[in-house]
Amino acid sequence: MKNTLSLRIMGDLYEKDMITCPYNREHVMLRKKYQQHILKCREIYKDKVELLECPFNKGHLVPELEFHQHLKSCDDRKIIVQHLNSEEPDVRPDTRHEKIEADENWDDDRVEDYNPQVYCAQANIIREPRGLFPAQRKAFFKEEERRRRGDAEQPGTSNSPAENRPTPHHHKERLHSKRSSK
Repeated sequence: MKNTLSLRIMGDLYEKDMITCPYNREHVMLRKKYQQHILKCREIYKDKVELLECPFNKGHLVPELEFHQHLKSCDDRKIIVQHLNSEEPDVRPDTRHEKIEADENWDDDRVEDYNPQVYCAQANIIREPRGLFPAQRKAFFKEEERRRRGDAEQPGTSNSPAENRPTPHHHKERLHSKRSSK
């Protein structure tokens, strides 16, 4: 049962979506893979098989002996001839309109470029740090907390005694400056 179903599906695919290689009739492929396949076969058979390209469809590669017959019966030729012989459509007067003139020209406006980082820093949104080291991430979260609270103080300054506590490096500098002033 399963084999019968797959054969029926393959039969439908063969008729609709399958195409044969002009270089080797044993090569059968999906129509969407044809261009890719032709590039490979053209290289393999370049010295063995001489095919001419149809002027109406570059995908039609035809042997030289069949080329003139193909030009007369090519389906794509019929489409082009029909287009060339068709009359131009009538444009009714009620579909025409006057050219629209505008007073403004958006190309002439001198507007500052949009910077998403600046916007995110000023807007009331939650930002996530990406690609930061742990110490930088910690500082980022502190600044974000200040920004969300709306503190007007400058970044890096704080009224908190814990944050203003001197570091060991800072303490050594103060001692060194006291000794040099004596």
